[in-house]
Amino acid sequence: MTMAHHSTQHWEADILGLFANRDKHEKAFTDMVESYNGLVQKLSYFVEQNKLLETTAASSKEQHDKMARQVTVLREQGSPVNQKRSAELEAQITSLKDERTEFYKTQGTNAQRLLDMNDLLRDKDTTLAQNKEDIQRLGESNGYLAHKNQELVDLVNEKNITIQVIQDELTTLQLEMGKLDERQRDLERENAQLLQRWLKKMNEEADRMNAANVFLENAEQQEAATLSLPGQSAPSTRSMRSLGPESPTQSSWRGGSTIFSIIPQISSRKITSHDSEVNTVAMSNGGSMFATGSNDKKIKIWDVKTGSLKSTLTGCLQAVMCVSFNATDELLLGASNDNAARLWHLGTGRPRHTLTGHIGKVFSARFNPDSSKVVSGSHDRTIKVWDLQKGYCIRTMFTFASVNDVCLLDFDGSTIASGHLDNNVRFWDARSGNCVKEVTGIHLGQITSICPSPDGTQILTNSRDNTLRILDVRTYETLSTLHADGYKTGTNWSKACFSPDGQYVVSGSADGTLYYWSTRDGTVERTVKEQFSPIVGVSWSNSSVVSAEKDKTVVIWGTTARRPTVYEK
Repeated sequence: MTMAHHSTQHWEADILGLFANRDKHEKAFTDMVESYNGLVQKLSYFVEQNKLLETTAASSKEQHDKMARQVTVLREQGSPVNQKRSAELEAQITSLKDERTEFYKTQGTNAQRLLDMNDLLRDKDTTLAQNKEDIQRLGESNGYLAHKNQELVDLVNEKNITIQVIQDELTTLQLEMGKLDERQRDLERENAQLLQRWLKKMNEEADRMNAANVFLENAEQQEAATLSLPGQSAPSTRSMRSLGPESPTQSSWRGGSTIFSIIPQISSRKITSHDSEVNTVAMSNGGSMFATGSNDKKIKIWDVKTGSLKSTLTGCLQAVMCVSFNATDELLLGASNDNAARLWHLGTGRPRHTLTGHIGKVFSARFNPDSSKVVSGSHDRTIKVWDLQKGYCIRTMFTFASVNDVCLLDFDGSTIASGHLDNNVRFWDARSGNCVKEVTGIHLGQITSICPSPDGTQILTNSRDNTLRILDVRTYETLSTLHADGYKTGTNWSKACFSPDGQYVVSGSADGTLYYWSTRDGTVERTVKEQFSPIVGVSWSNSSVVSAEKDKTVVIWGTTARRPTVYEK
């Protein structure tokens, strides 16, 4: 019995030592799993030991009962030997009872430890489940953070590419700035030379005028002395000299003509022109037809007198933003959002050229007077000059801002004016590609159109700040600011224009009203309304005005029967 007791204690020490070693050397989750497996094994072992102890106890009880019966028999026999044997058996029985008591105690201790281990096992299971949930949550968080990290890496790469592009543009702009500085220095030197030449010329002219005045005075005195008849007088040479360069006599000698300025105010035709929104309209130079461009990718040619459709030009891949006739009305130019400008021959209706090279929407394109070149402006911040004989671009000018409209200011097309998204007007020398002048601060909104006056000395700008301005192209000064209550520019490409004699300006408002201003005093001469959506463009030729609204409708305006106002050109 004592050996069994010592064996049980040694077994318990082994179990405790085993648990201690596991707790020291194994990792957190491995410890839990192995502890769980160990507890299960020990539980099985304890169950077997308990069964063994119960079997041993039952055997000891049976042996005790047997010995008790033997002792009883021996006592009944009364022999000294039997008595001695009985005493020995009683002592053995007492020892067995003690051993059985120890076994019961050991069984109770083992049962309590088994309960404690079951409680510990449940705690470990709970901790293991919580750790698994934490691992799953952390895994999901790690996946999300990895995705966000990849997005940030892609964003950084994109920003790096953007920075590289900006650095390239900055380098280009610095080169352009260097060229502009050099050009400015050259212009300053040329200006000083021209100023000296002009002063010298004016001095020479003054000397000649003084000499001419002395000569005329002497001639008058001699003529007055030779008069012999009383009351007869000669025509005054001084009064003849007073006729300035704009006098009727000299004007007729120059070939000038009388211009009749009549405001078209009667709606003679109303046309639904396209299947989609209209973006632009332009009349031919002869005034017999006009063209419209639309989001339906088509250009249509219309007869002014009858309002009938003459032809439809196709080929554009996106919306048409600008149309323009050449000087002889034989060719038509169309600018499109597909980054190209196209040229059609109106006699055949077939395309002649497709001018590709821009990388942004082309908002404007114009012929030069002899139709040998085309100038185009784009939202890629460039103006390109195209040689139609060669069929390719011969000059690219970087404009620093998106171009909404361009126009040519002289016969050979060497001077270009452009209106921009940054509210500024720029003047360009097409031969050198340099910016001659940048006019800033004239508008508070982007410039939607720019139009030259008939004599080429002025330009008209229209802006999203709901004003129009007339600028002198020689001094770059604002001559007049045109505005009106209720007038509002409807689109970023709304076009305004001069009358053929330059006495009036016409533009359409966002509510479909047509406004006529006088260029002499800047007042509104008349307003007419037949349309109800934003007017995208107007064009004036001879005695007709064509206005196009965004909602597909085009109105042809004619003159009244009132007596025209006569001005000298």
